[in-house]
Amino acid sequence: MHVPDGVEDCLPAECYIKKNIEDALRKQFVLSGYDEIETPAYEYYDVFQSGVGAYIQESMIKFVDSNGRILVLRPDLTVPIARVAATKLPEGEKRLFYIQNSYAAALPAIGRAGEFTQAGVELIGDGSVFADAEIIALAIKALLTAGLKDFAIDLGQVQYFKALVNHLKLENGELDALRHAVDSKDAQAIDDVCESLNIDGALKEQIRILPTLYGGGEVLDDALTLSGSEECTQAVENLRSVYNLLCDYGLSEYLSIDFGLLHDIAYYSGIVFRGLATGIGFPVVSGGRYDGLLAKFGRYEPATGFALGIKRVMIAMERQELLSGCCGTDIVVSCDPAYAGTAFGYAEAQRSGGLRAVFKAGLSTKALLALKQEKQAKSAVYFDADGSLHVL
Repeated sequence: MHVPDGVEDCLPAECYIKKNIEDALRKQFVLSGYDEIETPAYEYYDVFQSGVGAYIQESMIKFVDSNGRILVLRPDLTVPIARVAATKLPEGEKRLFYIQNSYAAALPAIGRAGEFTQAGVELIGDGSVFADAEIIALAIKALLTAGLKDFAIDLGQVQYFKALVNHLKLENGELDALRHAVDSKDAQAIDDVCESLNIDGALKEQIRILPTLYGGGEVLDDALTLSGSEECTQAVENLRSVYNLLCDYGLSEYLSIDFGLLHDIAYYSGIVFRGLATGIGFPVVSGGRYDGLLAKFGRYEPATGFALGIKRVMIAMERQELLSGCCGTDIVVSCDPAYAGTAFGYAEAQRSGGLRAVFKAGLSTKALLALKQEKQAKSAVYFDADGSLHVL
């Protein structure tokens, strides 16, 4: 019996590794001063109707409740958390994290699923470059905590792109299409969108150059040369400040700058970033600043955050030969049927001491040794017909 496209079962060995990663991330987020939050698996469509962008809206799984209202399985965790923060939490700094599933009507492909677990952090109420640097540093720490080693973080600045095209007064769908073409680094798509929007001349060339502005700190000066407008200059200097802070934190080895990095999600407003790992062709983490999102729910507060894809990290670790581990067994216990109570009590005592004990009454010593081998247990204990304990 098959499961629907886009979802899959998580078998014991994989589930053990996945839960260990989640537990390690949860501990790291708590130690970093963040509090866990959970939101419903589905929301009213209105919550996501604006802000996420056309490409996310198209992939949302929609259904109708008994009152005829359109609901969606959450395609994103940041929007529901922004809803909660703006409507149910007090003003001021809020440090929140989550480890929950998101959903999308995705075509089956490696790294792309209809149901996926994300671990993420949202820092709300702080609009400073220090908050941006903290979130990016924590994203790097999260990947290292999960066990990933070979990865890089690309830094971008959405406001630079918005400043370039702001005077065009594009509709949301038009802006989404242009942003998507640039973010995809698809020169032909950029040309096609520019032609459809009647963008030509110097502006078209500036847009075409954006995906090539990639590298180290020198790219910041290249961006200033490309456009010297006040808004573009402010965006570049904002990115320079965050980049320099991260270098001061000793994280320069993970960093690159990419002015073609824009994200498909429309709510991003400033610094954005994306983590790529060796061996896979899709991001393992992404995030950035989204200062205007909470205002859609009635209260303006600056915010920044990231989301890490647990399964994507596991795929990357597997391809880098870093994925290992299983839930081992410390001891197997069996007995003559007459001493089942004694053997059960012994197994419970081992569990109370922190050992993983498998208890199966009524086995022969031969069958118990076979169980020991099957479970790869460290030891086996048998209570015979006289109630004597034997270590096998």
